[in-house]
Amino acid sequence: MSRRRLIAAGLHVAAGLFVAGTVGTLWVCAAMLAPMFEGSFVPGLVAMFGRPVAIVLIGFGVLEVAAAIALLRGSPWARMVLLTVSAVLLFVFPVGTALSIYTGWALTSSFRTEVA
Repeated sequence: MSRRRLIAAGLHVAAGLFVAGTVGTLWVCAAMLAPMFEGSFVPGLVAMFGRPVAIVLIGFGVLEVAAAIALLRGSPWARMVLLTVSAVLLFVFPVGTALSIYTGWALTSSFRTEVA
């Protein structure tokens, strides 16, 4: 496995853990603070919008970590999943964009040299 793939996988593990951990922590904090706002619209708003968004973001982070670990283990599906995750991360400027560009370069350039 090339060094570029190792670096890309490591960066995706770190990014996925950061996203899942940060969103999970914010979700728990919002749930603990909700009783302070009883009688207002805030708990309902958090439950209505916060819960689905948190579940999607935590799932995305877990998928990213799983695909990065699978790439390190040599699974053939992991490359395509990480490229798909990177396409979504292009819109998370500036860190997600830089990570996406590096991942695209690392995974597609090593694929070209393996095929040739």
